[in-house]
Amino acid sequence: MSEEVCYSSVVFSTPYNSSAPVKNNEATVYAEVKKAELAPVKTVKTHPEQGDSRTTGQETWSPAQTPVKTEHRCQPQQGAIVFLSLTCASLLAGIIAVFVCYYLTTGQLRKDQTLLDEILQFSNFPVKQYCSKERRCSRCASGWMFNNSKCYFVDLDKPWKTWEDSRLECIKMGADLLTIQNKEEQMFIMNFAPTYYDEWHGYWIGLTGKAQDWVWINGSSLTTGFWADAGKQNGTHVLTNIDRKTLNSWRQAWPDMRNRWICENKALLL
Repeated sequence: MSEEVCYSSVVFSTPYNSSAPVKNNEATVYAEVKKAELAPVKTVKTHPEQGDSRTTGQETWSPAQTPVKTEHRCQPQQGAIVFLSLTCASLLAGIIAVFVCYYLTTGQLRKDQTLLDEILQFSNFPVKQYCSKERRCSRCASGWMFNNSKCYFVDLDKPWKTWEDSRLECIKMGADLLTIQNKEEQMFIMNFAPTYYDEWHGYWIGLTGKAQDWVWINGSSLTTGFWADAGKQNGTHVLTNIDRKTLNSWRQAWPDMRNRWICENKALLL
C-alpha cells in the first residue's frame, strides 16, 4: 500500500523585535509529511500574555501558560518533626508531674516532722486528747480553745481554788496558768471566759510580784499591763475580772483567795 503524501505550506514569521530586514516575498518550503494514526489530542486554548506571545495563523500559544504537572510527595522530615515534638511534650509533662509529686510529698514530710518535734516536747503525749482514731490530730486537746498559736482552757465544773492549787491543775494537764502578752490576747480572754459571781472574783493568771516588779511564771518581766483602778489595790498575785467588760480588768489579790483559773498551752503546729 502506497504511503499517502501531503504537502504543507509553512510560513516563518519574523521574530518579535528582530532587527533583520523584512522581506516582502514569503519563502515557501515544501515538506513531505507522512500521516500516521495518532491518538486524539485535546486542544487547550490559552490566552497570550502581554509582551510574550507567538501567533501562527489563528492560534495563539503562550509559553508562560504551559501546564506543568506537580507531584506532591510526603517529606519524611515532617513526620520526624511531629514525632519529636510529641516526645518532647510527653517528657515535659512527665517532669512537671514528678516535680509536683515531689513538692507535695516533701511538704507533707515537713509537716510531719514539725508535728513530731511538737509531740516530743511532751514527756507523755496525750494522743487520745489530740488525735482521732483516723490519726487526724488537732492543734489543741479536746475542750481547749485555739487562738494565735496558743490553746486555752477554763474548768467551770471544779470548785474555786487558790492561786497555787489553780496552777497545779494546769500543770496536771501539761499546761500552766495564762500569760497575756498583748492587747489582742487580752481582748480574746475577755470574750473567751464567762463572767461569774461578782466584781471581786475573776480568773487567776500567771503573774506574781508587787508594786512595779511584776514577773510572769515563765520568767519574763511585765511590759504591758491592763490594770483596773491602779494604785488602789493590794496583793502579790493577779486575776483578771471579766465582769468589768473593759480592757483594763486586772486586779491584785492575795494567793489564798479562791477563784477560777485559765490554763494556757502551746498549740501544735499542723
